[in-house]
Amino acid sequence: MFEKIYYWVCRKTKLRANSNERSKSSKTHHNRSKKHGKLLNSVRRRLPILTWLPDYDRQKAVGDAIAGITVGLTMVPQSIAYASLANLSPQVGLYSALMGGLFYVFLGSVNQVSIGPTSLMALLTYEFTKDLPHEYIPLLTFMCGLVEMMMGLLKLGFLVDLISAPVISGFTTATSLIIVLSQLKGILGVRFKGDTVVDIVEKLIKHFNERRNGDIYLGLTAIAFLLTMRQLYVIIPAKGKLKRALWYLSISRNTLVVLIAMFITYMYESSGSPVPYLTTSTVEAGLPTLQLPPFGYTSGNTTVTLSEMLYEIRSAMFIIPLVSILANVSIAKAYANGGTIDATQEMLALAMCNIVGSFIRSMPTCGAFTRSAVSQASGVQTTMSNIYCTILMFMAILFLTPHFHLIPKAILSAVLIAAVCSLVDYHIVKPLWKTSRIELFVAIITLMTSLCFTVEIGLLVGVCINIIHLAMLWSRPKLKIELSKISTVDIVMVTPNSGLYFPSTDYMYKEVMRIANQEPYLNKPLVLNCIHFKGLDYTAAKGMGLISSEIQAKNQIFIMLNASEKIKYVIRKAGCKTLVYCDSIDSIPSIINGEQFVEKVALLNPNESDDGDVKINMAELAPLLQVQSVQISNGNNGTVKVKPAVSSE
Repeated sequence: MFEKIYYWVCRKTKLRANSNERSKSSKTHHNRSKKHGKLLNSVRRRLPILTWLPDYDRQKAVGDAIAGITVGLTMVPQSIAYASLANLSPQVGLYSALMGGLFYVFLGSVNQVSIGPTSLMALLTYEFTKDLPHEYIPLLTFMCGLVEMMMGLLKLGFLVDLISAPVISGFTTATSLIIVLSQLKGILGVRFKGDTVVDIVEKLIKHFNERRNGDIYLGLTAIAFLLTMRQLYVIIPAKGKLKRALWYLSISRNTLVVLIAMFITYMYESSGSPVPYLTTSTVEAGLPTLQLPPFGYTSGNTTVTLSEMLYEIRSAMFIIPLVSILANVSIAKAYANGGTIDATQEMLALAMCNIVGSFIRSMPTCGAFTRSAVSQASGVQTTMSNIYCTILMFMAILFLTPHFHLIPKAILSAVLIAAVCSLVDYHIVKPLWKTSRIELFVAIITLMTSLCFTVEIGLLVGVCINIIHLAMLWSRPKLKIELSKISTVDIVMVTPNSGLYFPSTDYMYKEVMRIANQEPYLNKPLVLNCIHFKGLDYTAAKGMGLISSEIQAKNQIFIMLNASEKIKYVIRKAGCKTLVYCDSIDSIPSIINGEQFVEKVALLNPNESDDGDVKINMAELAPLLQVQSVQISNGNNGTVKVKPAVSSE
């Protein structure tokens, strides 16, 4: 019999062991599947192409091809003009549009974004490198990519939120005006270098007598042509295919004006007649070679180290990435259609475009609102449109570079002036004047500082004024004071319009004490409505305790209404245990009439240590009674104590 029992126990033990092994194996397989799913989701999130590529069909390909070619026709002449604005050779502008298009296909999350040179990036590049050799350009692009990568990995996209719409408006308007002024020399056909707006204006006046009529006529005609072509499909009433054809003609206006000007120059050269306007210099033909950015260089007998180069572009490494991220995230939000935007992914995509672009001597790049608008209007479907745009850029580099010397400088200036005229944001003045004159002041200060000094200083000043404005709002919350009557009790209700943190502690203390001493509110219970409080720090908690003790010393009652559990926790941990709380305005009369209870701190949070009693009222006690059953016993001192009920188990 004992043998049977023994064998039965062994069999059951073996079956149980096998069951445990199967359970462990199942759990291991489940954990592996879960980890595999998380990894796959992470890869898809960082490589958005894996999301849309399996469903890519012919219809989407046609839409992307049309959008890519249309954007390419816009980007080719703009890239040449932006390179000229940055004081670089034309092919650098085309090189800058290559890698951005290739890598954004895989990493980009917004279909409308087209990474490449922009007027803003060109102007900032010129501002920081105008007195430096060209070796600094690819190094600056590489460092901008690294900074953007770090900002993406550290999720520092919130820094962009510190730049408000008025600051952006003042910054872009100043940039546009500076570009227009700097390109007037191309329209006049004169040569000089100007640093600030004042310097440019002085030199324009000084060299005005050197103007060339051929450049003036060509430049003004080109500006009129471009501005007219922009509204061509609006000026000419048309419907259906004709309207679509006019729209495509309007979009291709930059390419058309460049090709027409090149043909005119070719006719002059073929006939042997002197060209009556200035043209661009001859550039090297062919595709760029892959090479590392120059981490140091030798000029004559002088060797410049990497640390010396980084010191020269120290501020540019942070200003340019911040502005480029601002542009990309703004475009992404504009075309999100109410959806969420992964700012981190956009930073990483932009970072890779700039890092890899530095290997082909690219200038810093980012997305452009104008190209994004063209892409959207062309019916873009996915980021694959960047491939078609890049193919067009490759063709321009292979076949057009030998003929770049035929492009008049006045035409490039006209392209830039016509492109940035729409960026002058004068529409914001009227709504700001009616709604927030402080923000209008911020926009004007940003604009004037950018014009009088440099655009990066203007941007920095605008952000600093914004931060000061926010600090003032935090430190000086508006208080709404009401005399209310609940049942038969008169109270003074004080409602701050924002949270309470250390900048506003002293102000709140002075205002509450002043209210308590005023004749209409004297000797009346004072209720602080915390409905707008999102949090509380240690300094503010100590301030609340000081207010409570001083008001109670005057035989007045101080009550905190609608305080969250987090706020109560911070106040308790700050050592302030005399505050009275209330979660409902209807319960205030019971508190004023002395119907208070004492709770142990451990009751609210069992994990906390028992560090004293805190007064609560019926409004706070009721939720506790609902959460768990309690036993109420009356002590010898008449104080009601609340204890957790003993479980029936």
